[in-house]
Amino acid sequence: MSYPPNTQRRASNDALPNSAFSSARRTAPSNPAFVPRAHPVPRKRRVPARLHPLARRWKTAQICFLAALLVVGAITALPLISSSLAAADVDAAERASLEVARLEGERSDLPKTTSFDVPALAQYPELPTGCESVALTNALISRGFTLQKTEIADTWLPISDNDFVYAFMGDPHDPLGNSCMAPAVIQAGTAYLEAQGSELRAVDLTGSSFGTVLSEASAGNPVICWCTINLQPAGEPYRIQQADGRTYGLYTTSHCVVVRGYDLNAGVVLVSDSLAGQVPYDLETFAARYYELGAQAVVIK
Repeated sequence: MSYPPNTQRRASNDALPNSAFSSARRTAPSNPAFVPRAHPVPRKRRVPARLHPLARRWKTAQICFLAALLVVGAITALPLISSSLAAADVDAAERASLEVARLEGERSDLPKTTSFDVPALAQYPELPTGCESVALTNALISRGFTLQKTEIADTWLPISDNDFVYAFMGDPHDPLGNSCMAPAVIQAGTAYLEAQGSELRAVDLTGSSFGTVLSEASAGNPVICWCTINLQPAGEPYRIQQADGRTYGLYTTSHCVVVRGYDLNAGVVLVSDSLAGQVPYDLETFAARYYELGAQAVVIK
């Protein structure tokens, strides 16, 4: 029979040895009802079992792995925590608003206004879906090169049936063509510039802040940027592709233009647009579309 924990059983007189009984009678002669308690048996101290050496090593490896994960997480999060735009990274409109407010503020290092000449060759009728190749053409012409409108699309731009990141997916001469991303424009621009023996290069700015785009423009460098037609909301992508740790999307409203200046006092960015011509776009709206399209930009410098 077992007993509940923390309880004691009274021993009967018959269970006591004579010596214990006599001792009990001597210690309490005036209380015949006194019954001495049995002496509790001392419990043995539990000694934890030792782990097998391999088990100890596995336990140590687990602890080290978890510690490493915590360190990596802290290092990864630190730039976001320290960034003034960290809270806005998940929302393009909010990030654009915060950044434009900073750029227009008194502490901005940018000149308040700047502009330079960039042509605005129209993509129609030859290249109805070739805004990227025409944007590169306009940027190169602004740097002194002589090109025909379709030369980049016909000679230098990679073409693919299923890759829209490193090549133009489809045919830019076709109204049903799709689009291409910054890596394809960099390949085309680099190949063209090297063939001309130029020291200029097509430099990838993808992932940079919109302030970096304006900074390049203030230095007189044409910046090819991805946005949307008439700056309408991007909507949802109809196709996704992963490349170099980035996620690229194809949008029905996707467009590509050249930033050729800005006016912080008026709150506008000056754009060479192959659909609309020379256009001053609202600075904050343009920045929002820039972030919605993945902050893609290529500068010729």
